[in-house]
Amino acid sequence: MRTNVSLLVLYLSFGIWFAQCHTAKEFPSYPPNPTTNPIDTSIQWIKIKESVWIHKSFGSFLGITYPSNGLVVLTNKGIVVIDTPWTEPQTEELIQSIQTKFQKQIVFVIVTHAHDDRMAGVSSFQKRKIPVYSTQLTAKLAKENGYGMPSPILDIQTRFSLGNGSVEVFYPGPGHSPDNIVVWLPDTHILFGGCLVKALEAEDLGNLKDANVVEWESSVKRVLSRYPDAEVVVPGHGNWGKLDLLRHTIRLLISPNH
Repeated sequence: MRTNVSLLVLYLSFGIWFAQCHTAKEFPSYPPNPTTNPIDTSIQWIKIKESVWIHKSFGSFLGITYPSNGLVVLTNKGIVVIDTPWTEPQTEELIQSIQTKFQKQIVFVIVTHAHDDRMAGVSSFQKRKIPVYSTQLTAKLAKENGYGMPSPILDIQTRFSLGNGSVEVFYPGPGHSPDNIVVWLPDTHILFGGCLVKALEAEDLGNLKDANVVEWESSVKRVLSRYPDAEVVVPGHGNWGKLDLLRHTIRLLISPNH
């Protein structure tokens, strides 16, 4: 009798342990919920080449958290930053991380259009006397939307040399926004498409509040024609790839469901 009771207790104990283990795996205490989870405030780093890194920040759109890409370009005379992170605290972290990680000075910043995922951190650079460059249209829209006042020189000066590196900006026409530009790194054949270009995993065009879906296709085709030898294409959101990101963006634009 005592043996049977002991076996029963052992069986019940095992059953409770087994249930708890599997419940913990299949039904976590805090299941991922993009509409309620706090935004990750830390910056993530992705190395594309020795001299070019993606800085990835996170922000919220319609209650869902999304990643946002910018670039850090290293030269022997300093660093160029393409687009700020999504928030000021993330921008502060980026600046500190650059100083710690690379021990180089940021020479200037380029912002690719007047949305908060591109230029919410402008003031963090400007208070350190680091110039932030944009087109005149981006500067105008930034002022209207409270994103600070970048220096509107990119309509005139479209190419910059810095030590052993160079940067070119190109305005292909409206698309995701009326002012979106792309940035070309000729030394590494990297094209930063920004939000004009969608990642391959994108199933739609995203935020269309300021978009021009009529002109967007033509604008992407101009970029494709101008930079046919791009080896890496970095979108504003999502994973980087090759020129097929531009072709995928065109497919999304000509889809009847866009």
